[in-house]
Amino acid sequence: MFVVTKHLLQRRKRSSSSSSCYDDFVKRLQNHAAMFKKHLTTQLFQKKKKKKLHLVLDLDHTLLHSVLVSDLSKREKYLLEETDSRQDLWRRNVDGYEFIIKLRPFLHEFLLEANKLFTMHVYTMGSSSYAKQVLKLIDPDKVYFGKRVITREASPFNKSLDLLAADKRSVDGTKWDSYAEAKKDESQSNGSLANVLKFLEVVHKRFEEDLGFKDLRLLIPCRQRCY
Repeated sequence: MFVVTKHLLQRRKRSSSSSSCYDDFVKRLQNHAAMFKKHLTTQLFQKKKKKKLHLVLDLDHTLLHSVLVSDLSKREKYLLEETDSRQDLWRRNVDGYEFIIKLRPFLHEFLLEANKLFTMHVYTMGSSSYAKQVLKLIDPDKVYFGKRVITREASPFNKSLDLLAADKRSVDGTKWDSYAEAKKDESQSNGSLANVLKFLEVVHKRFEEDLGFKDLRLLIPCRQRCY
């Protein structure tokens, strides 16, 4: 990059034997300016494109379901016989307790796509050893969450996003019949995670279009705000 002053242009014009030399110089200067502008625009676009929001995901009852084997109902115990034949079902011993762990449909697709838009964190009220065991199943290479894992050791009393400087969201304690008891599962293409991903893509798109917003809640459609 170089700087052209008014005096330089005047001296160049006076010293030219013809106006064509000066015109050529100006044209080259204009081409250089256009190339620099294009380069700068590309850099700004790439910087904006790489901007990521932070997404905090609850591990249990969001990405997967886990239950103590001893707590399985009679109608759910058939699952124990299917852990060796299914890729979404595991039986694991953690801290002396035996769990059966079921991945939510669309989980791997959700993580793959959400990782392109967000820096993801995972949150659980389970122990760090529980989180470690479960994350070996869904993120063995630490591609999605890395070390961004919060367990009950860091937040022992209740689930709070205070550690992440984010707002709380309450949930009710309604007890629902399990899919396992009914021997069915959520839809792969239209289940909870698939619909959440669509929603998050809309929020991220609005974020990219409105980078001046500091309160991201303003980017969420009113009917889906959680505050």
